[in-house]
Amino acid sequence: MRSSVWFGALALALVASGKAAADLTENVAGPYVPTPSVIVDAMLKLADIRADDVVYDLGSGDGRLVITSARRFGARGVGVELQRRLVETARDNAKKAGVEDRVRFVEGDLFETDIRDASVVMLYLLPQFVMRLVPRLRAELRPGTRIVSHDYPLVPWRPDRQVEMDVEEKEWIVGTPWTKLYYYVVPARVQGTWEFTLPAVFGGTLLTLAIAQQPDLLSGTVRDAAAEQPLRGLRVEGELIRFELLRAGRQVLLEGTVADKTMAGEARSGEARGAWTARYLGPLEGR
Repeated sequence: MRSSVWFGALALALVASGKAAADLTENVAGPYVPTPSVIVDAMLKLADIRADDVVYDLGSGDGRLVITSARRFGARGVGVELQRRLVETARDNAKKAGVEDRVRFVEGDLFETDIRDASVVMLYLLPQFVMRLVPRLRAELRPGTRIVSHDYPLVPWRPDRQVEMDVEEKEWIVGTPWTKLYYYVVPARVQGTWEFTLPAVFGGTLLTLAIAQQPDLLSGTVRDAAAEQPLRGLRVEGELIRFELLRAGRQVLLEGTVADKTMAGEARSGEARGAWTARYLGPLEGR
């Protein structure tokens, strides 16, 4: 797919020939370099592709990731590619593989293409393009959508998992066989102020949650009329949320599901347990 080494060499050559301004646009992520089959397999395995998935490959080249997802797992897929020649090649490859009814290839700008239907997103782009995508991926994709990025992390978003491997086929491209895959799960959007109700077994109290959420930050507090305390062990994984708080001297674990402007789940401490709920009130103060 993309190589920073090749991109640099191409840019220098074009400048030397006086064609850089005409041939390089701000959204061209570099020359096409095929992803070795062993990396295709590793990316699909890491993403845990299933038959009900819709796999988007942003910068899809000859379409091999999308086509393999459809052929091997029965998934549907969409490839987005700026170069017309590669789009045509991908469409031909889909026909040869017998999956043209399950995949489509779009000639377009990956920064403008609608990606909201995706349940899986594949990336092999240069770092500056990966970083530009981060706000859009977190804002537009549904909670639980899986993302796999080849070689370049979605800075400053922290990956949920990483896989390292050596691939000999890459050495002639970038000078090293070293390969790294970064796996992410899009979290539910929980930033803001929430009205939070504890179950009766823990007092049935109405509290206020304040949660700050950024790609590299997740923190929160809970307060009542008397005091404020931090949410301990706060985690959001897809639609699932988990945190702990102290209540009447007891550590209470709360696990639940986020559904747009509401949250609900179970609170428990020892043998005591009960249902909790929360509803979104608005943005954080000062945000």
